[in-house]
Amino acid sequence: MEELVHWMMIYVLNAEELIIKIPMEFTRPMTLLECSGYADAHKEGVSVYDEEINRWVMNDGSGSWFGHQCFQDPSRMFIVPHNIIK
Repeated sequence: MEELVHWMMIYVLNAEELIIKIPMEFTRPMTLLECSGYADAHKEGVSVYDEEINRWVMNDGSGSWFGHQCFQDPSRMFIVPHNIIK
């Protein structure tokens, strides 16, 4: 769970039962565990749990939070910071 990830994809199930993919790029790399925690906190900020239908309903009415995935960006994996002497 210590792998660095750079962005996540949020999946929202809309009223037509189509899955909408919403990409979210992070300002800094974070671990997979941090990404999962961030996704849970973000879900609670943008949706509300409806116990009757057992779903997280988006506050903007776009649908239901269906899930998320955290991703690595291969082009950013091995970048050496400019202040490291080579």
